Order: sequence, then structure tokens, then C-alpha cells
Amino acid sequence: MTVDTTVPVTDCTFVAFDYETTGLHPAVDRIVEFGAVRFTVGRELAEFSELANPGMPINPDASRVSGITDAMVAGKAPVEDVLPRFMEFAGSAILVAHNAEFDTGFLRAELQRAGMPTVESLIIDTQVLAQKAFPGKKSYSLQNLVEMLGIPANTAHRARDDARQCMRLFEHCVQALSFMGDLPLADVLT
Repeated sequence: MTVDTTVPVTDCTFVAFDYETTGLHPAVDRIVEFGAVRFTVGRELAEFSELANPGMPINPDASRVSGITDAMVAGKAPVEDVLPRFMEFAGSAILVAHNAEFDTGFLRAELQRAGMPTVESLIIDTQVLAQKAFPGKKSYSLQNLVEMLGIPANTAHRARDDARQCMRLFEHCVQALSFMGDLPLADVLT
């Protein structure tokens, strides 16, 4: 997919996304919750939130972080049924994630398992972007950046809420980097 990176960020559509998973390893672990927010800078357009049955137990450590239990996903659609709905929601938007390598690793692994084509969308990592917009911070975790910027707290470690905070962090980064007028897309690509 070819994207004109000279267009202003304000003319682009983005999907901030986050997953909760059974563990930390995309090769063996699975997604248990999909969360995403479609937006343009300054305007939320739609949201996506769905639990999925991973077909395997959730690691107790992962369950402690997210609060998602095996019982909560037992009657839900399997990951391979939720995945196409998530991909349809994402469409051709530019994807945005915090620590994007983690979430895109899971996305690519799930797409491969389902026999679906890999992601071709541009992907922006707000952790890297925040380092550019707010250099010299002690921590670039999503929770620390949200607190530092005064972004209203949601339920941390639930996919839709983390996706929404990622969207707001992205908007703060754009604002910090666009001090001289329109910011071209190329300036936020990480």
C-alpha cells in the first residue's frame, strides 16, 4: 500500500489499537481482547472492543495484569472469528500502537494462523513518537506518559481503554511536534 507521506497528519485517518493476550510470546500465546479506536486528529470516529476465546488457558500473570479470566472468554467467539472483524474495522487506516512491536507481533502471528494476508498498513509506535515529542523522560510507558500529560485515566490494561489512551497520546505528540504549522505524516512515522 502506497501512502503519500507529505499529506498533513490532520488529513489522515488512524486506528489506535491494543490487545490483551494469554502471555508475552506471539508464537505460542493468543489474543484474548481486541480494542481499537478509529480517529482523525481531534475527533474519535468509532471504537471496536471484543473479547475472544484463545482456545488455551490465560497465563495467571497475564490475567492479573488485564483482569481477564478464562471464564470471561469461555463463551466468546474464537480469535480467528474476531480477527476478520478487527481487520475490517482497521481498514486502510494508519495503525497506531504503544510499543507497537508487541501488538503487531501478535497481529501478524494471528493473521498467519488464520491464513490471512499480513498487515500492509503503516504502523506508528507512540512509544517512539513520544521520545521524539518529549525527549529526556525517565519512562515512556503508556501509563507514565498518560499521567505526565494529564490524559484522563481509564481502565489500564484493558484493550479499548489502552487504545483510547494511545490515541490521546498520539494527539499530544502531534501537538508538541506541530509548533510550526501543519505536520506532514512523514514526521510522525516511526
